[in-house]
Amino acid sequence: MATFTDVYADKAGVLDDTSKARSNIYESRLRLLHKALVTAPDGGAADPGKIVSIGVGSGIFETLLDQRYGIRVAQSVEPSAALGARARAKGLDVVEATAQGFDYGAAPYDTIVYNGSSFGFIPDDEIVETFSRNKAALARGGRIVLTDVPAESALGIALRFIQEGSVPGRVAEEALAGTAFFNVSEHSYKPYWHEIGWYVDVLRKAGFTQFGFWQTIPENPPYHNERIEDPTPGYKSGNYVAIVAS
Repeated sequence: MATFTDVYADKAGVLDDTSKARSNIYESRLRLLHKALVTAPDGGAADPGKIVSIGVGSGIFETLLDQRYGIRVAQSVEPSAALGARARAKGLDVVEATAQGFDYGAAPYDTIVYNGSSFGFIPDDEIVETFSRNKAALARGGRIVLTDVPAESALGIALRFIQEGSVPGRVAEEALAGTAFFNVSEHSYKPYWHEIGWYVDVLRKAGFTQFGFWQTIPENPPYHNERIEDPTPGYKSGNYVAIVAS
């Protein structure tokens, strides 16, 4: 299992600060997450039931789900002690663990959520086994929900080039100024990038057979925070995408 390094140890406030600075983006993402939680892969209504959220960060979305929609996350999982403390202060029940190391002893769960590309921190050679454990921890008819900045999206492409050092600093700042990554020097993003189709193949290997997709924020990066977007079906034009699988 890969060794975990807490890259947020000395910058635990960055996610909360970003959510305030880019409130329209975070509202659009909240609506995307909510849609995925209450929708089955075939598009019908679903009850999220007992939820475990893996990689909660500082608990922004889990807190808002409760406040806005009455959806309570039963268990939150976060490997960063610094971020976990922030989430715990918001009233969440947080276990400090990675997705690979979390003990699913309280299973079955109705929904397992990886929000904000948190599964992008799982090494490629560990992800099928991790999703297989998720599948085994789900109740009959349970679902896994993955929200992601896809590798093929405009935002994903920009972030990947910037991470690889292929873009000068000034150009990077201009490209990300309107996004939730305007502070990318403080905000450590996922190391593993793949297109949506790759994750569908991985989920199939883990035993999932039915899939649904929702997307939001189709605009180019400079315009992400200009307005709030409601989610639409599909995954080919959103800078943020939700995969719902059962």
